[in-house]
Amino acid sequence: MITRKWTKMVASSAIAAAMLLSTVVQAQAAHKKDLQLNVNHYVVTTDVKPVIVNDTVLVPLNTVREYLKPMQLRWNNKSKTVTVNTGTDQVTLKMGSKEAKGKGKIYILSVPAQLKDGRVMIPARLLAELYGAKVSLDTKDGMVYIYTPDVDVSTAEENRDVKLYPVSATKYGRYEGMVIEVEGRKRVFEDWNGGDGTRKPVIQYQDVTGDGKPDVVVFYVDGTGTGLYMGEMHVVDVETLREIPIESLEQAVLSHVQSNIEKYADHFVIKLLIDGKEYVERIEDDSKDKSYLYDKVGFGAVVRHKLEEGRLVTQAAGSISPAGFAGDLQITYRFDEELNQFVVDSMEYSSLEE
Repeated sequence: MITRKWTKMVASSAIAAAMLLSTVVQAQAAHKKDLQLNVNHYVVTTDVKPVIVNDTVLVPLNTVREYLKPMQLRWNNKSKTVTVNTGTDQVTLKMGSKEAKGKGKIYILSVPAQLKDGRVMIPARLLAELYGAKVSLDTKDGMVYIYTPDVDVSTAEENRDVKLYPVSATKYGRYEGMVIEVEGRKRVFEDWNGGDGTRKPVIQYQDVTGDGKPDVVVFYVDGTGTGLYMGEMHVVDVETLREIPIESLEQAVLSHVQSNIEKYADHFVIKLLIDGKEYVERIEDDSKDKSYLYDKVGFGAVVRHKLEEGRLVTQAAGSISPAGFAGDLQITYRFDEELNQFVVDSMEYSSLEE
């Protein structure tokens, strides 16, 4: 494995709709460019852009379908109607009508559903009613946001009552604080920040301390960029919901690894000494200026974590320059009952050529 109920995050459909309508007029005046669409943290590429009609934002239903689950659509070309099955309701909209008919319920639309360039366009507010979504319009960046909070809830495959979700999430899916919930019991971890729309945190429910009882293990990404991938790993005791410390990568490297990079006219040599075991790698390089190279191998720019046969494992790329890597350091942890923390059990280094 390389490496979501919160009240502040979710406004009611009525409040969301009011907020949306209050900003529409500003948007019409401020934006001449096409509106963009962000559904559940993803900036969606649409062949037909959202539009504002009589102070109402209309969005392409077919595109939204891919990001709001469950949603099934059935088009009747003869009657010019579309039926939306949400899993809990089945709603029929007729093009040009201000009414949408559900199971025993009538939804009133401020603007009728309509066809635009072959796409069915519906008021974004209807999605708030159908999916309990938060719908808003950012007049500064010209973005329509549709967000369903349950998209940010991660559950453990081993136990669906073990969950992880954010205290709050940004428009692009970064978690700001996280909540662990185990069969209804909750604990907030304010300093856990990370993830994004494409890298949702992962939660697992496995015994990693070796006491025969499952623990909560969380993986998420704190930051990415050119030559950067910052994975995070946490373990929480199920009974107390307290975090169990893990020896940091920095401390592990300081205690177990020695390294240096020797620079020569036509090559350089990478040397590592890990718990008495030596690793030597020669790399041909005839560049006159080798100041781009570090004096020793760095670990921490690219860090991934995983569970492997019930063991916590960290993989850290060995950087020899701001954008260059020579190999990977793999750390396997064991639980020290006396210290009540995970400590380094073993380390292995492999070059990229192996």
